[in-house]
Amino acid sequence: MSEIQTLKTRVGDIILDARKAAYLPLSETLLVADMHFEKGSYLREVGRSVLPAFDTQDTIQRLKDLAKDFKPKRIIALGDSFHDIHADERLAPESATQLNALSSAECEFIWILGNHDPDIPMAVEGRREDHVEIDGFLLTHHPHDPQSGVNICGHYHPKAKISSRAGSVTAPCFAISDDRIILPSFGTFTGGLFVTDPDFVQIMPQLRSVSLTYEERLFAISTR
Repeated sequence: MSEIQTLKTRVGDIILDARKAAYLPLSETLLVADMHFEKGSYLREVGRSVLPAFDTQDTIQRLKDLAKDFKPKRIIALGDSFHDIHADERLAPESATQLNALSSAECEFIWILGNHDPDIPMAVEGRREDHVEIDGFLLTHHPHDPQSGVNICGHYHPKAKISSRAGSVTAPCFAISDDRIILPSFGTFTGGLFVTDPDFVQIMPQLRSVSLTYEERLFAISTR
């Protein structure tokens, strides 16, 4: 199991995992965001990319590893789980089978809909929701201002840079404020937006810290 950090929020604890996932211990809920299944096949088909389209299988395997370690009662994907509305046409049957194996009587799978995937492929099991409220956390794809509690979302693929005498490291990160946590993108072929970018600052002006995920380790950095 990789390095984890327990973050105390105003509504309760959330565990940040260096593998770019989060866990709500009270409800035993595993959270991931922006998996972008079938982005590789999309880039090959539309952009004539020479990248191998193995990203979906890699992302599913990493999700399976997390489920094996945490043994959650539910898994919630925070939107943009599939890269485009035609991903179902390219999704291999064995990939759908592996995803469906994660959904069982012991573990509920919930898909929060995103802008890339307003519909989830019919071959994939699990509830479809616009948002979920659990343990005082509001779970969404896009950032929302919670009337109370803490919003956990995705969409922006946050990343940050650590500079040192030995050089610098750029990696995905958890972006954290008092009322919002933005998860890093979980997908294999996904980029990121620097937390210092003006667009990011605009949607999260109260950013107080980031937790950089690098080589299955977490580095907490204060931004204040």
